Amino acid sequence: MTEKLNMNVLKYGSFFSLYFLAFSGIFTFVYLFKKVGSSKILEYYGRNSLIVLALHFPLKDVLTKLTVLSLGVELEYFYYNLAFALSLTVLNLICLVPVIFIINNYFPFILGKTKSSKALKVRALQAS
Repeated sequence: MTEKLNMNVLKYGSFFSLYFLAFSGIFTFVYLFKKVGSSKILEYYGRNSLIVLALHFPLKDVLTKLTVLSLGVELEYFYYNLAFALSLTVLNLICLVPVIFIINNYFPFILGKTKSSKALKVRALQAS
């Protein structure tokens, strides 16, 4: 009997099923993105992936606690319900948009940039 794979609760099942599912997921996403082509939303999050990587987990914890308090749902429900997990992911990505804007425009040094991209564009327009 095989054990189910659920990374939320650190259940990985057997070694072979873990790697089979991982590579199946990778190849599926590569195939889908080749079929879909470019997407403005995916390009936006790709350009800002460092910010998303750094802040999505702390924001997930805050959103989870707020949802548990406001809806009165048990925390375990998030780990086993796909609809809650996906809605939390979408809400997380939406909440990161203003944070991405603020960091890119007012605190670009956090990302290792000397000036914001808007300031560089204005300077380039003034030079020409």
